[in-house]
Amino acid sequence: MKRSGSWFWPIQLGCWLLIGIINHLVAVAYFKIPPAIKTLNVVGLTGGGILVTSVYRYYLKGKENKFRRGAARILLTLLGGILVQCICWLILIYLLALPLKAKYHISFIQMLYNILPFTILLLVWNLAYLGYRLLNQYHTTEIRKWKLEADMERASLGVLRSQINPHFMFNTLNNIRALVLENPAQARLMITSFSELFRYTLQHSAGKEVLIGDELTILKQYLELIKLQYEDKLQFVIDVDEASLTENIPPMVLQLLAENAVKHGIALSNNGGEIIFHITYIDRQLNLTVKNTGSLRNKNELEDSLGVGIKNIKERLNILYGNLASLTIDEQAPYVIITISIQKK
Repeated sequence: MKRSGSWFWPIQLGCWLLIGIINHLVAVAYFKIPPAIKTLNVVGLTGGGILVTSVYRYYLKGKENKFRRGAARILLTLLGGILVQCICWLILIYLLALPLKAKYHISFIQMLYNILPFTILLLVWNLAYLGYRLLNQYHTTEIRKWKLEADMERASLGVLRSQINPHFMFNTLNNIRALVLENPAQARLMITSFSELFRYTLQHSAGKEVLIGDELTILKQYLELIKLQYEDKLQFVIDVDEASLTENIPPMVLQLLAENAVKHGIALSNNGGEIIFHITYIDRQLNLTVKNTGSLRNKNELEDSLGVGIKNIKERLNILYGNLASLTIDEQAPYVIITISIQKK
């Protein structure tokens, strides 16, 4: 609605001044009214119209996030606004007329004769302004929807690119090849996990949300494949609140966090380390916490040091949840801790 300010006031002032002038010309041509009353009519009609409609517009702008397009809500907004505006307008004119009250025997009852023309004027104004608001709201919603779809597609492609990691593929296939001779049964299981991982990536990377339960299944397969390379150097623990299993999160988030934990923590340590996943859901607050052995050398460059995956996650959280979601990175030796918080509606 920011652009409306560039045209609203010229139209608002021009229309009400025109109405005041027309009213004055009609009064001069057809009615014998004292000059003071004519002035009162022009000031009350023009000034009052500008004031009550401008205040009402300001009220509607303040309710922008709560405004709904339902027919009942629109009708209530329209009729309620007209009623309040009429009352305020009549009171304003009566207050302006107080200095002339005794001389011209003006009463508030007489003012009520103006309620019909005032109602017609306000009905036209409210219909025009509410119509504009509805049209603008629809237009804005469509733009946001198109932007969301474009951003989601771009973010999804980023996820897909980050997951189809040539080094991960090369190392996993080499490890499985070595395992074929040592433990054929285990090799078959790893091949199944490998294919399931990529099937899941291809199926869900373009989606907006997936169940945490599904994410955990693929996360375990991913970590088991990673353990083929790191063996005892990598330990992982998954602690999940059962209430969270049916909640939704962006796809591949847990795997991206695991990949970052391995790449920027476990792989840099001669002794390896552990990754701890802790997921809770309390009072509609979903918390995903990942702790991995490691350290952060420069806290001013936390996100840069943790790579593209974290930036990708933050982008998707912002697209889906706005300010209802956050991602924080901290260090509590000997762990680096990443926490995602999502306030569910």
